[in-house]
Amino acid sequence: MPDRHGPLRMARFLLEIDGVAKAGFSRCRIPDSSTTVVEYREGNDPPTPRKLAGSNEYGALGLRYGVTTDAIELYEWRRLVEQGRVDEARRSIAVVLLDEEGAPAARWELRNAWPTRYAAPTLDAGRSAVAIEAVEIACEGLRRVDTGSEPDGAGRDERPETDSPTPRKPSEGLRNPIRRFRPEERPTPTRKRPDAG
Repeated sequence: MPDRHGPLRMARFLLEIDGVAKAGFSRCRIPDSSTTVVEYREGNDPPTPRKLAGSNEYGALGLRYGVTTDAIELYEWRRLVEQGRVDEARRSIAVVLLDEEGAPAARWELRNAWPTRYAAPTLDAGRSAVAIEAVEIACEGLRRVDTGSEPDGAGRDERPETDSPTPRKPSEGLRNPIRRFRPEERPTPTRKRPDAG
């Protein structure tokens, strides 16, 4: 076990597409998650509008990687979308942040992901930099998943071993994305109107 103090470093990570581990990305921008706010007010309400929850929105996953002679899988994936085969192009993706020993430490899973943009490298004969390709990937859901790694800080020895979840392997998961992303059943909240004594 590494001597874990403080937050994780961001330099070691890998990407899984449909459960298969892919490495070799120089940069990965994980999507953000937000909920739109809908304002609503009736005539007999107080002079402050209600803040209602609208739809959930997810940003794009941004990937940058060096050009090689044989790695064109992401471009071929983008070609499916260009040909109008979006349903065939949808994938389950996981971004896995690794600790100092290369074990999974944090994990984000994306549902129904497909590439929306491909950018070829800018070539310049006067520079000796690496040629970089970029892909942006849209998704319909983002979830941070517990990897079962050791918690940070004191009290580590006080936790019973039976309560710790089994750590995932980097290539594990995303086998059944429908089950994993099914919303939990919650009772329907009943909202009391401000004027209904």
